Amino acid sequence: MNARPTTSMPPLGGFLYQPWESHTTRLANHRPGSPVAVISARGHIDASNADTLTEYTLGHLTGCRGLIVDLRGLNFFGTEGFSALHRVSVCCALPGIGWAVVPSEAVSRVLRIGDPQGLLPAASTLDEAMAIIQCQRHRPPRPSRATETPDKPRDANARCA
Repeated sequence: MNARPTTSMPPLGGFLYQPWESHTTRLANHRPGSPVAVISARGHIDASNADTLTEYTLGHLTGCRGLIVDLRGLNFFGTEGFSALHRVSVCCALPGIGWAVVPSEAVSRVLRIGDPQGLLPAASTLDEAMAIIQCQRHRPPRPSRATETPDKPRDANARCA
């Protein structure tokens, strides 16, 4: 069963510590005077905490015009982490929030397998991620392939913050 995030978010620059088995994942939000939130993760992302990464990230989208998910501090990234990034991508696309991920080598390996076309916006540095976000702002939001219709309601598991 995936760990549930806490209902209260730490202050800007605060950290969320949560022990899982033999490792710790540390999440932080950095947004000093910027409309772009930077969510950093260190440690491991796997089945036990991928939902926490998603919820923590989506919980910081309010009032943002951009999002950078800095995963350079991860030394393990399971396939559930890829699902977390996909959900973040969908939830950013709906309101037109530009976003990018800065992967570690472990994250890059999973992205090469799970996203061979390179559709998720990945950057090698924070500056490059910021440039990607700036380019996304000049493009109209992409229409969702899974649009809600009366005969096909939106999947409750795909909900955004």
